[in-house]
Amino acid sequence: MKRTRKDTVRKLYREAILKYFGTEDKDVDSSLVSALKKDVHLTGAAPGQWVSDHGILEIYCESGIPNATDIHDFSSEAREFGLDPSSSVVYNSDMWGKIDQFVNLYLEGVGKLDRVYHEPCNGAVIGVYWA
Repeated sequence: MKRTRKDTVRKLYREAILKYFGTEDKDVDSSLVSALKKDVHLTGAAPGQWVSDHGILEIYCESGIPNATDIHDFSSEAREFGLDPSSSVVYNSDMWGKIDQFVNLYLEGVGKLDRVYHEPCNGAVIGVYWA
């Protein structure tokens, strides 16, 4: 069976990033949509060359795409408003795990054997690789 095309994986990651980090409001999501168009590159064609050629994608997280290493702790705000602070910490890595699952579920659904995963290169770049 032929390997999944890299541009197909790019399209799936763009959709999944918008699904998990977007709001479903076109006006609010406009900067994310713009970043998805300009900051998700196929390896070999990416300006920074952070991901080796055995990778699939190089994703830049400087113009609106959330990176995979940030942690957002809203526990102080939750306590201030009388909410449970135990569920007020958000790990971007959890969302990126869901993005990987979304892409892999699609690939499985269309009968592809390929699987993919993300890996942060640094705080501003994420690489996507074949599993």
